[in-house]
Amino acid sequence: MDTLIEYLPVLRSLWVVWFLLLFLGMLWLVLRPSRKAYFQAQADIPLRDDQPVR
Repeated sequence: MDTLIEYLPVLRSLWVVWFLLLFLGMLWLVLRPSRKAYFQAQADIPLRDDQPVR
């Protein structure tokens, strides 16, 4: 266990880098220009006039 404790600062740094890369990847997936039309269509859902259910 002594060797694992010695690597703790390095492992913490890698954990932060991993989450930063994961966050940036999610931002890239969501904010791509090709997804703009999809998100605009999703934003219009509450404004659509649907037929009432009988």
